Formats: sequence, C-alpha cells, structure tokens
Amino acid sequence: MKKFMLGLICGAALTATTTIYAADDIKALLFPVKFQFNGESKEYGSRFAVLNYDGHTYVPVRFMADNLGAGAAFDKDTNTITVVSEPKTGSDAERKVWAVMYRLERGMEGKDVRKVLGDPTSLTYLDSSRQQVWRYDLGAKAGYQSGGLTADTTGLDKGDLDAQLFIKWSPGGLVDRYDLWYVKKGADGSRSIYTYIVYPDGSTAGAKYE
Repeated sequence: MKKFMLGLICGAALTATTTIYAADDIKALLFPVKFQFNGESKEYGSRFAVLNYDGHTYVPVRFMADNLGAGAAFDKDTNTITVVSEPKTGSDAERKVWAVMYRLERGMEGKDVRKVLGDPTSLTYLDSSRQQVWRYDLGAKAGYQSGGLTADTTGLDKGDLDAQLFIKWSPGGLVDRYDLWYVKKGADGSRSIYTYIVYPDGSTAGAKYE
C-alpha cells in the first residue's frame, strides 16, 4: 500500500491517541477497506480516505456519521467535532437546513449535493467570472419567485419561504462556498432570520440578521 503522510489535523479523520501528540506528523497507510452498514455495502469514493496506523483503522467522521443517520461539523475556533442525529420531525425545509449544516461541505461534487438537497431551484453563472451559483428556495410558498443572487430577507420575514441557500462552485466543479439564510420561529409566531456561511478557506460564520 502507498505510504501517506498525515499532519496533525482535526476534522477529516478521527482524532488520534496520545501516542502521536508529541510528533509533528505520522506515517500512515491508505487502507482500501470495504464498509457495510446493517448489511448494506457503502462506497466512500474519492471524497474520503481510510487510514491504517499502528494496527488501528482511522475513518472520516463525516462518512461514518452520514451512514449512521447523523451528521458532523467541525468548529475550527474551538477545535470541536460535533455529531448530531438526523431530525425525524419538522418540515422539509427544517430538515434541509439541518443537512446544510451537518452534511453539506466544501469539495463536494454536484451529484453529492443533489443526494443531500435535491435539484437546485435555479442555476446561474456570474458574468464576471463565469462562476456557477446554485440557489435553493426552501419551504417556499406556491408561486414564489426570486431571480436574485442575494437573500430575499423580505420574503423570509413575511413567510414566503423558510430558508435560502446559495452555493458557489470552483472552476473544477466542486463546492467552494455556501451561504444559508434561514428562519427560526418563536412560540409566539415571530420569525427571526439567521445566517450560516462556509467560506472558501473552510472557516464558518453565523449570526442573527438584524
């Protein structure tokens, strides 16, 4: 098997044991194993790599979470991996907002995004760079239309839709950045708008929209 140099990073694979904390890097082997979940075979494809180090198998958290009915996210600021079960209740828009936060990620191909979110509402090319942008209108009322590439905050506030997602693609056809605008509903029926953004460098930001 091909030798593979793995730096001390977190978020792509399960964190290692204390035996490697003192090293700057480790030598691991690519481990082309097969996976079955409850008897069903699952391919991890080119998005993920499985490693063998010192007799232990290291598997990407996201791959395992996705196939066990959960999702995963990594917070670079706190160095924390969060694994959250897939919601079984809630509207279709609420479940897709969850999927954006815990299953969508940079570097995904279009076919993988469609598996998570379905077909986009619209597909546009930016004139200046020819960069492709997908827009999803989630929880939109029948007949809703918005031709722009900026969030329809008026529509979100009025209840014309529950969330809007904009995905920007790299020239190589991979997810480069995405911006999610979504509504949280209060017990009194109030609607508050929040943002969740994943930037091209992998950093994230989120806040309440005022």
